Amino acid sequence: MNKLFFPQGTLHIDDHQPVREIAFSICGGRKPAAGWLQMTAEKLPGTPEFFAADRGLNYYHAARFYPDKVIGDGDSADPVLWQQAVEQGKAEVFPVDKNETDLQLLLEILPPEKLWILSGVYGGRLDHLLSAFETLGTAALQKNRTIVLADEREITVFVPAGVKIKFYPPAEETPVAVSLLAFTEKSKVSITGTKWQLEETELSRNNPFAISNEMSETEMIRELPHVSFTCHTGMTVFYIAG
Repeated sequence: MNKLFFPQGTLHIDDHQPVREIAFSICGGRKPAAGWLQMTAEKLPGTPEFFAADRGLNYYHAARFYPDKVIGDGDSADPVLWQQAVEQGKAEVFPVDKNETDLQLLLEILPPEKLWILSGVYGGRLDHLLSAFETLGTAALQKNRTIVLADEREITVFVPAGVKIKFYPPAEETPVAVSLLAFTEKSKVSITGTKWQLEETELSRNNPFAISNEMSETEMIRELPHVSFTCHTGMTVFYIAG
């Protein structure tokens, strides 16, 4: 089981695998807050490896640390930082006119044996966000792997069949929303600790009703309040806001 400690809560991922090292990446979408990024990086277990896709390099710099590897065409990164990465041998440079997005190129070099966490994915233009969502979900589905997206506002987990997720908010806090979305055409899920609980309920991609849930009052008075989620079949997106 992997335990990930974010400022807005702790995420337990039970995929029946040994604890894995982390590959943490920042892309060029919404900038993660520097304080959140510093706190998250400090609490990553093991010896994490840090990656950046283009503008993500700027976001590392704002948080006063640097990635182990940078990938992209350099069109949106700070020119000075990009040149430093090139001179240090940390940059894998591609032409601006290419047939893949920087995110797609990034996924090709991430160590497959590690747990992938990505930030800088949310926000920006809708076409970029939808492209990133489909790219990451497809990678998770094809490789049958859990992928985590996070910043100080949101946490998203692509959850394959057979994987269980638990989310523990900080003491006396509760998420703004807990949502479930089928990534495959259909998925079967269970969730407890919420106002609206589900037990082996089928979700469908064309009927996304299981959104804007919240933790139940009964759960919040427990000693360790948390949300517990299981994806039984298909692939489901587990989402926390706030």
